Amino acid sequence: MIEFFQRMRNYSLYSLVLAGLVCLVSCGDEKQKLSVDQVIQKTIERHGGEKYDNMEVEFDFRKRHFRAKISSGQYVYERTFRGTEGLVTDVWSNDKFKRMIDQKEIKLDQQNLRTYRTATNSVIYFALLPFHLDDPVVNRQLMRSVEIKGKTYYKVEMTYDENAGGEDFENVYVYWINKDDFTIDYLAYSFNINGGGVRFREAYNQRDVNGIRFQDYRNYTIDKDFPAQELDYAFQTDQLKLLSEIVLDNVKVSLAE
Repeated sequence: MIEFFQRMRNYSLYSLVLAGLVCLVSCGDEKQKLSVDQVIQKTIERHGGEKYDNMEVEFDFRKRHFRAKISSGQYVYERTFRGTEGLVTDVWSNDKFKRMIDQKEIKLDQQNLRTYRTATNSVIYFALLPFHLDDPVVNRQLMRSVEIKGKTYYKVEMTYDENAGGEDFENVYVYWINKDDFTIDYLAYSFNINGGGVRFREAYNQRDVNGIRFQDYRNYTIDKDFPAQELDYAFQTDQLKLLSEIVLDNVKVSLAE
């Protein structure tokens, strides 16, 4: 009888250990089973979530002042700086783009309009990531998960539809999203303007401002022809060259009541 209970106790211990192992495996599998849309939604929630929908953000970047006002799908992006002709204010809303000098709107040709609009939008776009990554015009796909500096990452490739993705719809964007806390720790992109190329960015100085996560980036390039999707390998094998730092100063966030 004693031997019977001993065997039962051993069996129970074995069952508990086995159940624990199964749980660990299944938990790991659950991470792998997340769809790309689920990964993006969790990332947006981690960085700001619903606060993105109604907010006003201001910051300084390279001697320019930027402002983004977002309210229930409507937005106004502004870039202000002192130019040789006076105080320049670029304004891009849902409806149009305009440039004002000393509060007077000036006429722009198509080339200048695209240049100024891109300069205004691109800075705010990167500052507010991952806001807008769930837009319908964004094509998303999960790539093979990778490990960087001992942490595991979802690797997400994104492109934009030609009809609604803007002038740079051919660009490719890649995001490395931490599997443990769904933060964007690295990103990369390819571009075609000015001869084309790629960039890889490493996040640092992460901080929370009124519930919105902001972070600065070390901005890397590479001299050889290299796809944006594989820049994590180039980063870990010391093939990248530090080009600049992307630093946001004086960040302020106001949320709608």
